[in-house]
Amino acid sequence: MLLYNSFNDVNFRLLSRFILKFLPNIFIKGKVVRKIKGFYYVLDENSKNLNEENIYECKLRGMLKVKNDKMNCIIGDSVEFDEKEKVIEKVEKRQNFLYRPLIANIDFIGVLFAIKSPDFDFTNFQKMLLNANSQNIPVVLILSKIDLASQEELEEFLNKFKKIFKDVISIFPISTETKTGLSELKKYINKKSVVISGPSGAGKSTLINTLIGEEVLTTNNISGKTRKGRHTTIESRFFMTAPRSYLIDTPGFSTLNFPKLKNKKELEKLFPEFLEFIPNCKFRDCIHVNEPNCAIKENVENGNISRERYDFYLYSLENIKFLKYT
Repeated sequence: MLLYNSFNDVNFRLLSRFILKFLPNIFIKGKVVRKIKGFYYVLDENSKNLNEENIYECKLRGMLKVKNDKMNCIIGDSVEFDEKEKVIEKVEKRQNFLYRPLIANIDFIGVLFAIKSPDFDFTNFQKMLLNANSQNIPVVLILSKIDLASQEELEEFLNKFKKIFKDVISIFPISTETKTGLSELKKYINKKSVVISGPSGAGKSTLINTLIGEEVLTTNNISGKTRKGRHTTIESRFFMTAPRSYLIDTPGFSTLNFPKLKNKKELEKLFPEFLEFIPNCKFRDCIHVNEPNCAIKENVENGNISRERYDFYLYSLENIKFLKYT
């Protein structure tokens, strides 16, 4: 009997391979949600959740590979893969990508900063804004822990923020403790791919757990000595809040680098409030420092551009290591 069963098992496996060989290959559209060495983990785009049964471990078709190029296929890419062979056959054209961490096809970055504990860092926020603008990725501010501030303190912060950034950036004040602002944020991120990024200790993991509705990430408290958070995310991770609604968690940071720019004129393009006034400068190569008849400086003086943003522009100009001098 044992010999008979073993014979049948062998025959069944051989028959299965024979049938599969002649079945047509089925291509499925999906999204790369993780990458480990040479393997890409692809979520079927029609999936209603991010369960393991909806994720396929795939390799990249050889013809799509450029040697030693990490941009061949990255997290967030929309792809077509062969369900039978578990091979990615096509990588769709990207609408954008964030270089660090490497993530493609982002609708916007939800920059998460706490109003308190740790205190809001305007310099780091503006560095993050520069990096996002350099990749043409929209940014919204998610202002967390507003339950730690009084109503007067919150209004004072919002007024200061709007004075500095005008109407360039949307802001969502939230509290995961009191659930304030979460329903508005959920509506805003629906059917979008959203990167959640921010400094350690701002409550990123808590927010993602709350939006997903389950404990998927560990959380850490603020360090008593430094008043900074401890890093709890060490790699970018994909989550779903609803079908085709993705949250991407990224590692926290304490400080940020400036984006890499070729020359000083590239910097002005990363300040959206400058753009309408730049053509009015007298000199085409004006970098808005000491040049006469500079439209940017004139609009700082008359209040159309905030002094704080102009000061950060000058700070960036001094600290960015440009690839070319001009």
